[in-house]
Amino acid sequence: MLGKMIGKVALERTLGKFLEDDSHLVLGFEEKGKEVGHRIFKNDLKGFTLVNPFFSANGALYLRRLFSKGAEIILMLRPCEIRAYHELVKLNQIEAEKIVAVSIDCAGASSLKDPGKPRTACQSCREKRGVIGDAGIRFDAKGVPWLLPYTEKGEEFTRLIEGEAEEIPPFPDKEERGTEKFSTNMEAFSEELAHCIMCRNCKAMCPVCYCIDCVFNGDEYLPKGDALLNKVFRSGSLEMPQGKELFHMIRMFHVSQVCVGCGACEEACPQGIPLTKYFKGVSERLQSMFSYMSGRSLEEEIPYLSFQEDELKDAED
Repeated sequence: MLGKMIGKVALERTLGKFLEDDSHLVLGFEEKGKEVGHRIFKNDLKGFTLVNPFFSANGALYLRRLFSKGAEIILMLRPCEIRAYHELVKLNQIEAEKIVAVSIDCAGASSLKDPGKPRTACQSCREKRGVIGDAGIRFDAKGVPWLLPYTEKGEEFTRLIEGEAEEIPPFPDKEERGTEKFSTNMEAFSEELAHCIMCRNCKAMCPVCYCIDCVFNGDEYLPKGDALLNKVFRSGSLEMPQGKELFHMIRMFHVSQVCVGCGACEEACPQGIPLTKYFKGVSERLQSMFSYMSGRSLEEEIPYLSFQEDELKDAED
């Protein structure tokens, strides 16, 4: 396979030239002192950096309901962020025609709540390699970055970078990790959710939980005011906040086929509830039943969109 060894100067020169057009944008990472976070760059690349050692949010969150026909965008993000972008494209939440998605090798990230300590989601990540999207940036054994094209859009982007394409070197990383069987029980689930305050930050920060007309917006599942009092008079006293288990189980069911296991839900939880193991564990186990990995490819159909009635004959449970 051919790719291009890229230097920081050459890459930034190429992206900088791309940004000279007012309709062009780059979504990537910005370094400000000791902090690194997402930034949508327009016109210049001031502060741009390829690698972000911290996780605050999944960048695909900022792309939901992106249908602009006028803008051209280059994404320079982690593999889990490009995977979430792929799922949103398949769910018709992003128009991808003018977007070039570049995934960057990820060594894992720390939580902003606990800098220096690897996040649970990163420790059990299924795909840290920059092999997702239109192109990828891989680091060789000496730490030198290489740009590899995977699609026609990726090849077009690669041609913009100075230098000749050459045979790529072997990369010192592990292949895709398999899924491990996840199991729990309602007692452990209820115990860990006991501290949930129903702030719904986990839902707000999930990159693939996108419904505008969400079932939790009305009073049917989580009644308030008069609806809540009517329920109390009808059913008896209630522990508050109510509906914690129902909320998380419905969300788990809803996102299980498209969850990329990034752990943004756990990152957003002010109570420190270990949501990653439930959402990631359940989703990966379900996806493995269909030999599916969310966001691995734009061409791979989401199971519930192509499900055949007799497909689960050989499922283990």
